[in-house]
Amino acid sequence: MLVHIPDHFSSKFKFNLSKVPCVKTDRTSRLRALLGIILGFFMLCLSLFELYSFIKISDTDNRSFIMVEIFALIMTFVALGIIANSIKSSIRYKKFIFNGKDFSIIYRPSSDVKHTFNVALSEYMGVRLRVLFTQFGIFNINRYIIDLYHNDTSKIIPLYISTNDKNIRKIWEEYSRFFKLPALILSERGLVKREFNDLNKSIIELSKEGKLPFIASGKYPNPNSIDIEEQNDAVIIKPLFNFIYELGCFARFYTFSCFFTLILSFFLITYIKPMILLTYIFLAFVGLFIVSLLAILIQKPSNNIVITDNKLIIEQNIFFLFKRNISIDTKQVKGIELSYNPKTDKYNIIFTDDKKLISYKGKIPVNDLLWIKDFIIRKLVGN
Repeated sequence: MLVHIPDHFSSKFKFNLSKVPCVKTDRTSRLRALLGIILGFFMLCLSLFELYSFIKISDTDNRSFIMVEIFALIMTFVALGIIANSIKSSIRYKKFIFNGKDFSIIYRPSSDVKHTFNVALSEYMGVRLRVLFTQFGIFNINRYIIDLYHNDTSKIIPLYISTNDKNIRKIWEEYSRFFKLPALILSERGLVKREFNDLNKSIIELSKEGKLPFIASGKYPNPNSIDIEEQNDAVIIKPLFNFIYELGCFARFYTFSCFFTLILSFFLITYIKPMILLTYIFLAFVGLFIVSLLAILIQKPSNNIVITDNKLIIEQNIFFLFKRNISIDTKQVKGIELSYNPKTDKYNIIFTDDKKLISYKGKIPVNDLLWIKDFIIRKLVGN
C-alpha cells in the first residue's frame, strides 16, 4: 500500500546519535499547537459575540449591518479552521529508531492508523542539506534542514532542523562522516554529491586537486540584470532595479498592513459611528499606500556581493530600510551552489564556510544567478 508521508513537522530538531539505539520524534511543537487553539478560540468568541450583537441590533434598528454580519461569519469559520488545524498538528507525528544498521519509521497521521516500516542504512544515498526559504507577507525566514536522503520521500529521515544557520555546515559534515555517506545538496544540476572526505576542503583546495564541478569559461557577457563594478581592491556585483520585484514587495507590504487595519476596524465598529469609522478607514488606507510606496521607492538596489582579496561580502537589505553585511574569508569558502527551493519555486546562491551558511536571494533570473556563481568561483580560484 502506498503511504504518503508529509515533509518534516518540526522547526527545531536534532537527532542525537551518540548512543545507539536512539529514538527521536518529529512533531509540531505542542506549545505552537496550544497557542493556535487559544488564538482560534479567542477569535471564535469575539466573532460570535459580534455576530450575536449585530443580529440583536438589527431586530430593533432599521439600519442594515449585513456586511458586518457576513464578515463576522467569515471570521467564525476562520477561527474554527485555526482550531481544527492546531488539533490536527498536535496529533500527527513521525518516530525514528536507529539501531546502528537499520532505521524503523513509525508514522502516526492525524487520522487513520499508524504505519511502520524498516529501512537499511545502506539504502540511503547521502546526507542532504536544504535551505527552505519561507515568506510570511513581508517577513522572511530560512529553515535549515539536514536529512538522510532516499529516493522514496516517505523514507527520508530528518537529522537536524533549525532556523539558525550557526555551524550548519559543520553539523552537516559531522552527520556525513558519522554515516560515511556523501554530502548532498540540490542545485541547478540536480543533486550534487560531495564525498565526506572532501567536506573540510575549500573551493581553492578543490580547484588545485581538480575536483571542482564544471564552471562556465567566462566568455559570455554580463547579464542585463546586474552591473559589475571593478575597483582596485574589490569587485562589486550589483543587481539592477527590478520593477516587477519591487512592485511585488509593495503589494505584500500594503496587503499586510491593510489586513491589520481591517481587523482593527472590525472590532472598533461596535463603538464608533459607522460613517466616521469609514472615513478613518479610507484615510488609513491612503496613508498606508503612501508609506508603502515611499518605502519601496527610497530604497536602493540591495543584496550586493563584494569580492576582495581576503573577503567575500554579502550585503543584505532587511525590511526595506536596514542593511547588514555578512562576510566569509575567501580561503575558507567551502561551497558555492545554486540551491532550489521547491516551496517557493525559486533559486538562490548558497555560500558556506565552517561556521555559517549564507543564502543569497538575488531577485534576478536563475540563469543570471548561475552566471554570478561561476563568476565568483573563477575569481576565488584565480581563473
